[in-house]
Amino acid sequence: MRKSAILILSIILIAQAALYTSPNTASAAIGEAVVVTDKINVRSGPGLSHDIVSVVKRDETYPIVEEKGDWVQIRLSGGQKGWVVSWLIKKKGQASGGSVSSEAKSGQVTSTATDLRIRKGPGTSYEVGGTFPKGEKAALLKTDGSWVKISYQNVTGWVHSDYVSGGASAKESSSSGASQKSGTVGVSSLNVRSSASHQAGIIASLKRNTAVTILNEQHGWYEIEFNGQKGWVASHYILTDDEKDSGSESAGSASSSGENATIVYDGTNIRSEPSTSSSVVKRAGKGESYPITGKKSDWYEIALPNGNSAYIANWVVQTSDQSGPSGDSGDSEPALSKPSGSSGSIKNKTIVIDAGHGGHDSGTIGTRGTLEKRLTIKTAKLLAAKLKADGVNVYMTRNDDSFVSLQSRVATSHYRNADAFISIHFDSFANASVRGNTAYYYSPSKDKGLAADVQSEIEKQSPLPSRGVLFGDYFVLRENNRPAALFELGYLSHPQDEAIVSTNGYRERVTDGIRNGLENYFN
Repeated sequence: MRKSAILILSIILIAQAALYTSPNTASAAIGEAVVVTDKINVRSGPGLSHDIVSVVKRDETYPIVEEKGDWVQIRLSGGQKGWVVSWLIKKKGQASGGSVSSEAKSGQVTSTATDLRIRKGPGTSYEVGGTFPKGEKAALLKTDGSWVKISYQNVTGWVHSDYVSGGASAKESSSSGASQKSGTVGVSSLNVRSSASHQAGIIASLKRNTAVTILNEQHGWYEIEFNGQKGWVASHYILTDDEKDSGSESAGSASSSGENATIVYDGTNIRSEPSTSSSVVKRAGKGESYPITGKKSDWYEIALPNGNSAYIANWVVQTSDQSGPSGDSGDSEPALSKPSGSSGSIKNKTIVIDAGHGGHDSGTIGTRGTLEKRLTIKTAKLLAAKLKADGVNVYMTRNDDSFVSLQSRVATSHYRNADAFISIHFDSFANASVRGNTAYYYSPSKDKGLAADVQSEIEKQSPLPSRGVLFGDYFVLRENNRPAALFELGYLSHPQDEAIVSTNGYRERVTDGIRNGLENYFN
């Protein structure tokens, strides 16, 4: 009797186990999902509002449990379930799985950019294997997100879909994922806030090059997702993938306007290819001028007198539409004349000049190894000399290569009861094509007028483009109760900017601009 009871109980338990597992067995029959992008956030439900429970990576395979609209539920290792967007996976065994990674049935694409770079994989991190000239056609083989696989002459590789026309399959697939963009933080430290306002609470701080997903855009703000969190950041501090691609994939358009490249220094190398490792075909003298016929990255293609083409780096020439000098020798340029005498409105004013960084804090480092801290102290000392000559009471936050805390810099401004606090910096950005100078303020009522008056005069003096007057959440501005402005006087990440800002001539010009701007501010 006891054995019979045990046997009956065992049969019941086996039947219950079969009933419990059957739904999973049935749902698993839908198929398997293969990840076709670098990584996908796995969420607790079918929508972006649900929490991230895991992350899956390219080429990993998972059983499909359920499909709902544009979302697919998968079973992770350990039995956990989660949802991923359908266009970032393909079903195993299918040649075409989802709209992101689809084989193109047929067709051609045409390059819309000069010498579009053909890469060995669908992303800017892959090696360049060739170029796709403007107007040329190539066979369309495959698409992956915003990247298109092509065959051009003897080269097969990937180009960004923004720089080709034709190939409906490519455009359809790249647009399917347009609801979300990716980006990276373009500044050294970025505050993430609880809402789209500078007055909102800070919930996190992100470092340069941190990857984020952009969920929404609202009046100059991005709602982003990072490490499972959501928050808001000022949009101009984020470098989107589109900006990266436009700055690096299109190598530049050929000049048809009769632009000339004028040599700045004697003995400048003209090379056979756009690379410092290529052979030198000629050494040019200062003042020689050559027609520009094209552009490849940081190099100009020029026409030589014998009709041959050659290349010269854009940071060692001055083009016909540039208003200022460029060069690759830090202090070789003679000083420019100083402005006419002061009207007296800044005499006896107290101005604190803050040379950014110093000591163990080098600041940003340029493409040629230029240290920001050295440029800021040189510029600050020159500005101080000019202001003292005008009768200004000048105080420096540092006078040598020493480290000074941000708190001490602000304390100097308060202790001296500064009429103006001027912080001098040089910038850097992940996209090496970004250049120019920028003015930053924190308080619209206290600081913006100072920043705007000085920036307007810098614009008149500087050969670099102006990026305007922007809000900046910097400690030396935010914690300063005196009128304060911070000036980024060029991008050391841009080779031509770096060469220009390293010259004595540039320092003369930009300090003239700051001095004249202060004159206007106090008038």
